[in-house]
Amino acid sequence: MKKQAFTLLELIFVIVIMGIMAGVASSAFKTNYLLDDTNFISLKIKNAQFLGIGHEHLNFNGTSSGFDDKSGCIDIKKSSLEENATNKNEINYKIHSVLSGDLNDMKICFDSKGRPHEDDFNGSLLTASKTLTLNYSKKERNITIEPITGYVILNY
Repeated sequence: MKKQAFTLLELIFVIVIMGIMAGVASSAFKTNYLLDDTNFISLKIKNAQFLGIGHEHLNFNGTSSGFDDKSGCIDIKKSSLEENATNKNEINYKIHSVLSGDLNDMKICFDSKGRPHEDDFNGSLLTASKTLTLNYSKKERNITIEPITGYVILNY
């Protein structure tokens, strides 16, 4: 009668193969910080536009409405984007990419029609596309805000 058992050598061989497969598979689950940062910043910009839509910042005589004039505005600075969440249950996000471009260190405000303005609502409407460049690990992504429409374009 023949015994149906595995030898020690066969077991070691199977364990080594499984270890190699696990090592290869684990590299596929690395965090893509550049993609995460791009999505995070673009969502912050879209949220500011959403908050600005329908919120009239000026009275009929052109003066400030006086209530929550910061609604619909976003500072495109690393420190401002990472600021603490107001809700204690929210998790703070850390940006890993290096920010540059003509949107960097700029304040963008969206009016009640969703149009982007430079700085505050005293500034003029954007007349040219503004781009934010994110660099991480020798890779680059761009976020562009289109003039007049405020449309956000992600370039991968």
